[in-house]
Amino acid sequence: MTESSSKDRKKFTRREFLGVSTGAAIGGVVAAGVIGGIAGYLAGQSAAPARTVTQVQTVEMAVERTVERTVTVPQVPELKVGYVYVGPVGDYGWTYAHDQGRKWADQRLPGAKSAYIESVPEPQVASAIESLITKEDARLIFTTSFGYMDPTADMAAKYPDRYFVHISGYRSGAAGNAPNNMSSAFAEFYQLYYLNGLAAGAVTQTGVVGYVAAHPIPEVVRHINAFVLGANYAYKKRTGKDIKAYVVWLFSWFDPAKARTGAISLIEEKNADVLAFTEDTPAVLQVAEEYTTRGRRVWSFSHYSDMRQYGPNAHLTGQIVNWGPIYLEFYRTVATNSWQSVDIWTRIGDYVPYRWRRPTDRSTAGQAEGTVYLAPLNPAIPKEWQDHIKLRYEQMKELVFEPFSPEGNLDEPIRDQDGEVMIDGKTYVVSKRTGERREGSRADRDALWEMDWFVEYIESELPRG
Repeated sequence: MTESSSKDRKKFTRREFLGVSTGAAIGGVVAAGVIGGIAGYLAGQSAAPARTVTQVQTVEMAVERTVERTVTVPQVPELKVGYVYVGPVGDYGWTYAHDQGRKWADQRLPGAKSAYIESVPEPQVASAIESLITKEDARLIFTTSFGYMDPTADMAAKYPDRYFVHISGYRSGAAGNAPNNMSSAFAEFYQLYYLNGLAAGAVTQTGVVGYVAAHPIPEVVRHINAFVLGANYAYKKRTGKDIKAYVVWLFSWFDPAKARTGAISLIEEKNADVLAFTEDTPAVLQVAEEYTTRGRRVWSFSHYSDMRQYGPNAHLTGQIVNWGPIYLEFYRTVATNSWQSVDIWTRIGDYVPYRWRRPTDRSTAGQAEGTVYLAPLNPAIPKEWQDHIKLRYEQMKELVFEPFSPEGNLDEPIRDQDGEVMIDGKTYVVSKRTGERREGSRADRDALWEMDWFVEYIESELPRG
């Protein structure tokens, strides 16, 4: 090509070729993103009313000129969503995290509008759902406590034109024992509790850990077991001794006064210097902070939300949840008329842009990602154990490592503390569904969801009846 012929050609940058000049780039890109996003969210909503807008673009060619074109932007239909909470939104634990997830999802779906009813006792769940439907015209309803499961299923049967999601239970149409307009979902913490246990075992000086527990249901038992497994692994590596673990039961999800009393008893009576908990306030962490600032070192964790501000000198790490991605997924399925009954159980690595494990030195442990993740690791955790925690965190993304499995204690592949029962000194995982005993196998969904036994090292009895 000669120099003269090249001068005769119209010169285009990549932006100009796409029809966007420097002056119009911002407006054009944003409009395209909005249109594309709405189309993605609301596929199948062709009957929705539309509005017409005029876009003006300046295109620089040989001669500058203005091009006007008219495009049709779909009007976003309103999606009304209702939430039933077991505690107050200000608890800074379970319910606070759900409310943050609600806001997160609302902000990301055009047209979403939600309402909630807080501190609902189990006998009043049905009436709360009824109110959200009749007064708020909610099309999608989330109920956020284990004890809400059966009333949710009953209301799903009563209102087949509405959609229901129950959090922390196991009944859904997907499981075959509830209407198909009902799903179940959970953001699961047992992996994170195992990692917290590693941190506890790495720092404890007394060899005693405590757990302030809400209710003796499989979810809480699963978390206690995972925590103690991790704590014993790290402590035994350090000292050659087994950990001691004690549990205090509250029989309440939200009782800061009782949680405080339980934490103090574990410190004073059992000599525990690391405390985990399932109670929806920072009360246990605050107790650890008080003891630490008075000269007696006690560690604790975040639970559901980042609670570092409540124990800046006593916070070790913790389990944090973002319910938003789960909620947004259900928003989208209802908004696009693509609902199907599902049973979602998210763990480490779910809803993250890159699910593959990373090298330890580039681990995302301690950073916000997905639905469940670790709170930042306190530098007081020795580096070798920080590296071990990061290694396990990354392996869990691909399920290469699981706490309730032979690899839960790599030095003792048979007598590892992961199972249902001990028989002749060997640990077995029993499938509740089939009754099959599989030596050294991973706990399956049923074994995890129905866990009603304690691992070794826990000096407490599960309440019965």
